Amino acid sequence: MAERGGAPEPSWWQRIWTTAPKGPVKLDEPNEFVIMRGNLFFLIFAFVLVPLPLWIDIFCPIFAAVYWLFVLWLGAFLLSVCAWHAVSAHCLMHQVADSMWEDQIPRGTEEERSLADRLQHLVMMCGYKEPMEVICQSVESLAAQTVAHRLVVVIGLEEGTPDVQEKAQRLKERYDLAFQRFHVMKHPKQWAKGVRGKCSNANYTMRAAVSRLEDYGELHLDCTTCTSCDSDSIFAPRYFENLGYQFLTSPKAKEVVWQAPVYYNHYLYERPFYVRDIGIMRTAYMLGFLIPFNINTMSIFSFSLDLCVKGEFFHAHYQMDDIHYTQTCMQALQKRVEIRMIPMPVISGPTSGSSHCKEYKEWFHQTKRWTIGACQVFHYLTKRRYGCGLALSYSACFVMYYGLILCSLTLTGLAGFINYALADVKHDTILNMAKEHTHQYPLSEELNRAVLMAGIFSLVWTYLIFAIFLYLDRKGIQLLYHLNMKPQGAEDTTFCQDFKDWILMWPSLVMYSFVSYLAIVKVALYGQKVCGHDPSSKEGLGSGQAMGELLSTSEVSGEGDSDEDEAEGYSRI
Repeated sequence: MAERGGAPEPSWWQRIWTTAPKGPVKLDEPNEFVIMRGNLFFLIFAFVLVPLPLWIDIFCPIFAAVYWLFVLWLGAFLLSVCAWHAVSAHCLMHQVADSMWEDQIPRGTEEERSLADRLQHLVMMCGYKEPMEVICQSVESLAAQTVAHRLVVVIGLEEGTPDVQEKAQRLKERYDLAFQRFHVMKHPKQWAKGVRGKCSNANYTMRAAVSRLEDYGELHLDCTTCTSCDSDSIFAPRYFENLGYQFLTSPKAKEVVWQAPVYYNHYLYERPFYVRDIGIMRTAYMLGFLIPFNINTMSIFSFSLDLCVKGEFFHAHYQMDDIHYTQTCMQALQKRVEIRMIPMPVISGPTSGSSHCKEYKEWFHQTKRWTIGACQVFHYLTKRRYGCGLALSYSACFVMYYGLILCSLTLTGLAGFINYALADVKHDTILNMAKEHTHQYPLSEELNRAVLMAGIFSLVWTYLIFAIFLYLDRKGIQLLYHLNMKPQGAEDTTFCQDFKDWILMWPSLVMYSFVSYLAIVKVALYGQKVCGHDPSSKEGLGSGQAMGELLSTSEVSGEGDSDEDEAEGYSRI
């Protein structure tokens, strides 16, 4: 149990809800009616690069073949780079899995001892309609931290959360003394104008948490980290121990953001093939692209409180808090923000539903939302005041990842295969065009066969990379077992399931890219009106037996008033 110290005892009405943030809030409000938006740039991928192989061979067959092979092999090369970085990250995680970091924090000087003693971690968890057992499992992983006495845990619930007061009271009673501080906050619907969802909730919750720390006299910008997570996040037991060590030993601790590898192995084996395949690839892409190339954080990330204040917290008019926060830090520092890996795995729940129909609908909806959010953030990037070099270097990485890798490469490759399937049908048309307009003649049958074989070989290479991704997922599961983040055998899969999911990885990526394609067109047509953060469903994560077993392994008792009179008073806050 964490010991209380120096702070006034909160009144009865503060035991559940904290007070609202202090002072005026400045919001960066986008114009819904802007016609020339930065995200229209992504239409180049949608209407030029993707369909090009389907028609360009009518005018220039040689260019069509070269372009298609270039795109295919570019994709294979980028996946190889991704696999290299992912393998390196996995090796590091397994190497330091049992390392202890608290004893390695420097305490040689008086200043170092003061920072080490005052070090605290502010953990912000936002929730809405998640089942209570899902939220409790996330908080249990925080209570199991080796440095839980340094944690200030703040849970921000939306005002419209079903049974919000009952949830808040149960959480307070159970975890009140498990951490240095534990607060539950209610985000009012009309507190500030903004896009409904995680960003606005995080903006309110973080500001209110800072206000409370200031009231307690515990607001220390020089030795406080912040961590943003979801209500279905499970942390490794030494996550914050490693974070504290990196924070106190890094000379640029207030100018970097930390990202742990996110795994989606939370009953992932029960999900359909497209959910599992995309979950595995998202983990690999994080390790291979997002972290090494400092593109953006995702889902669960940490940063210094000083940097959070400089960046004016979270901007409530943008839906994707993780993607947008990296650019917020860039705006504050006027330079690229380095993303450093915390070699401790974390688990985030995959998209889920209570039936196959709801499962697909949820996956489709969330995939579309992720792409729309990226387009919206890119518009934010183009309107901010960055230096020319900073804007160009970051924009190139951002567009390459979200426009090329996630959307265009796979669809362009598919378009090329379709084009070659129609080669005989188009042969006479190309021949007539060549005779009448002096265009290039169709490629010979031998050359066509050689180009097609080169394309198929690139697909074989891609599947070898997919096999590496599946192997890394299996090694990651073993690490989760080793760190007691999952019961032994809870996420095991059979060879047949792995083989089936491996074969369907490319079709899953085609499905993901197609949904991204539709999202790019939709946000181009409707703009800001389609930007919103509808929370992902957690129905499929709250009914597993393994979850109930895990919850019963580590009960955390606390004190709290639960009589009916006080329960009625909560609604007045």
